[in-house]
Amino acid sequence: MDRLTLISLSLFAAACGVAVLTLPLLRDWRQRRLAARTIDAALLRQRAAAAAQAAPATAAQPNASAAVAQPGARGAAPPVQPGRPGAAAIGAQLGARVGERIDAHWLESRLGRAVVTPEDQQLLEQCGWYGLNARMLFGAVRLVLPLALSLAAMLWHVGAGAAVVLAWGFGVFAVAYLAPKTLLRRRAAARLRLVDDELPVLIDMLRLLQGVGLSIDQSLQVIVAEFGSMLRVLGPELARANQQFATGRSREQTLLRISRLFDNEDLKGLIMLLTQVDRHGGAVQEPLRQFGLRLQEARKARMKDQIGRLTVKMTAVMVVSLLPVLLIITAGPGFLGVIRMIENMGAMQ
Repeated sequence: MDRLTLISLSLFAAACGVAVLTLPLLRDWRQRRLAARTIDAALLRQRAAAAAQAAPATAAQPNASAAVAQPGARGAAPPVQPGRPGAAAIGAQLGARVGERIDAHWLESRLGRAVVTPEDQQLLEQCGWYGLNARMLFGAVRLVLPLALSLAAMLWHVGAGAAVVLAWGFGVFAVAYLAPKTLLRRRAAARLRLVDDELPVLIDMLRLLQGVGLSIDQSLQVIVAEFGSMLRVLGPELARANQQFATGRSREQTLLRISRLFDNEDLKGLIMLLTQVDRHGGAVQEPLRQFGLRLQEARKARMKDQIGRLTVKMTAVMVVSLLPVLLIITAGPGFLGVIRMIENMGAMQ
């Protein structure tokens, strides 16, 4: 191995190290750029909507007055009488009701409660899948998929003996039965981690909207309508809370549902603060600022802890990857000189 090859290998290792170090910075820059673009687009849409509402609507008023002044004109269309629903619509409604009753009866049975447990229902809601259809689909997948895969495995090994066929069938059934719940837990855990990342953004949005004079309800409506795409987990949950509030539930009930769904202490503290302000009133901007600062300090402490653990884990990686390169760069020329000196001594003899 000559000197040029050693220099090339060392430069390649250095480039790989620089790329590994700059990858988190590039990802952070990309997230900030996407957030800035989303905020700018939302502000542009809000300005366009305000301009459209402020535009004069006098062009439509003469047409409306003319239509009122001539109620008996020939071209006037008669009022539309609401027709009775057809047989197809009635059949579809009856089929949907019967299907819902069958699904509910199956889920309430002993087999349904064994397949779709209350823990599975909570995991489904944490994943953002609500309602009877989600539970029914999960239960069907958890029953049909293991049976189909185990039957296929038994047919594949049908000539290998009864014990081998039964072993393959039981093993495949067990793995296929546990796989949907494992995937569900992983998705729920990923969404819980996203809640930790989205919570400071939600607090900053609430503080800014409270600073311009909006109430709690108006702030939540604006966050869902304009910035819901930035909050991939909390945005749909807040939209569902707004829908429940519009149907008659109190704001405290809709927010407490979110705190019970996601087992997050910071989220529980924020929802408790919002419910207290909604119940008793008062300024919420300063408590939100203090809560955001405390949350940032806690996140900094967690990040320092993670960095300390990562430093210990990276010791083995540095020993394996950087130490050979360092030895090649520092001791390589010396070894090459010794080898060449020994070769010259052998040639002289």
